[in-house]
Amino acid sequence: MSNIEKHENNSHELVNTDHKTLERRIVRKCDIYVLPLLSIAYLLSVIDLDNVGNATVAGYDYLYLNTTPLAFTFSVSAHFFGYMIFEIPSSLVTNILGFHVWLPILMVGWSISSATQAACTNVTQLGIVRFLLGAFQAGVQPSIVTYISLFYAKKELALRYSILLTLLTLGGALSGFASYFIVQISGTSLSGFQWLFIIESIPTILMAVIIALFMTHGPGNARFFTPEEREFEIERLKSEGSANKIDSNLAKSQVKLAFIDFLTYSYLIIFLITGIPFYALNFYLPTLVSQLGYNNIQAQLMVIPPLVISTVFMIVCSWYSDKYQIKANLALVSYSLSIISLAGMLVTRADNPNLYNLRYFLVIVLACGVYSVVPIAFSWFTCNIPGQYKRSTMTAIILTANQIGGIVGLIIFPATDAPSFYMGNIVCLASVILASILTFGLKFYFELTNKKRDLAILANHNYKLNDNDLKDSKRIREIAMELVEKELKFDELLCDKHPNWRYIT
Repeated sequence: MSNIEKHENNSHELVNTDHKTLERRIVRKCDIYVLPLLSIAYLLSVIDLDNVGNATVAGYDYLYLNTTPLAFTFSVSAHFFGYMIFEIPSSLVTNILGFHVWLPILMVGWSISSATQAACTNVTQLGIVRFLLGAFQAGVQPSIVTYISLFYAKKELALRYSILLTLLTLGGALSGFASYFIVQISGTSLSGFQWLFIIESIPTILMAVIIALFMTHGPGNARFFTPEEREFEIERLKSEGSANKIDSNLAKSQVKLAFIDFLTYSYLIIFLITGIPFYALNFYLPTLVSQLGYNNIQAQLMVIPPLVISTVFMIVCSWYSDKYQIKANLALVSYSLSIISLAGMLVTRADNPNLYNLRYFLVIVLACGVYSVVPIAFSWFTCNIPGQYKRSTMTAIILTANQIGGIVGLIIFPATDAPSFYMGNIVCLASVILASILTFGLKFYFELTNKKRDLAILANHNYKLNDNDLKDSKRIREIAMELVEKELKFDELLCDKHPNWRYIT
């Protein structure tokens, strides 16, 4: 090798090392400045939505509102209807006004709605307030999911989504801890549970001010980046369909694509049926545990191990998914765990004390399967859909379906079915099996589409393959990507339909 070639190789290695160092610094800054703020905002949304449960224990129940248990449950669940109606419109407004403008407005709106629950004196008022609470929170989750995808590469997303998901558990724990002290406030004209709604809404308003002052439209004008970092961040995410400025016609085209793309409805069905066991477990985990011979106090403690173990399992799976860019296969592993645990619950007697330990183990396995699949599924569709407007619109559509699954999950475990809960277990088992079939089918479609595009590139470049290469899909991919290495991997008009785009499986 000549001295000139050695010098070129050394220069190339030095540039790669500098780029990797710069990339690590950028990701670290995103983890410090972006993820914590989004996590706190999401945590506050969980607390403000779920504190009605703590208030119910303190006396804010159907008796206080002079109604029936069914009417009280329906009014408390009215936020789901706010979600379903406003999730898509709110997501579109986020794209127009910008995350840094719209999220603070939503936060102020939902904090006021949450605090207003303290003034409700009948079930109609509570239903209206909970509906407004859901309407304001409807745009939060899709906006946060989309905003994270603007700052992180495909290989970094699943782990960040898993961190957000752990806040569902943390939110309940923090809300319960704070509620214990707040509901004991006495000597005022307001009850303890009324103070709970008022006090827990205050941090949300303060956080809204911080986000309005600090957050920006995207990485292109992020204040915590240097000019060099900002330019590098935009370049490293450009090929993945991150935030690029486009005109209104292209934006409208991307929104239309989101509504007519069959992938939207494939993911929609997956998220709808995945939401059934997810929300059911969120709401009824203490109930399932309490059927295993524990009293109310013991049941609250025995809920902790399934949550802790499943959270650790979820984070490990998400890390593995990011590191090796595996989505569908890991999702199928999670679904398999859910299938095994649900089938086990159906074939074991719920009223047999000798089987309590086994059924408790099955609950832990179920929690691992149900929770671990969500961040992987989130990252799977956000990684596969380039184009900011198409991605954000698809996110809103898919999460709307997820809320419908939540409603189903709430009604399939009636108290009259205790302790076996056959109907709930059967519905959850059927939904997980269907989700597994759809996930496998989508994986097969992506692999087939990727190979067709690879072969089309080879044909366009008149590249001849030998018999061995024809059988090696990985080799075909490598050759095809080398041939289009200097070409764009997608454009804002075709998005994921661009011939150079490859789906992650």
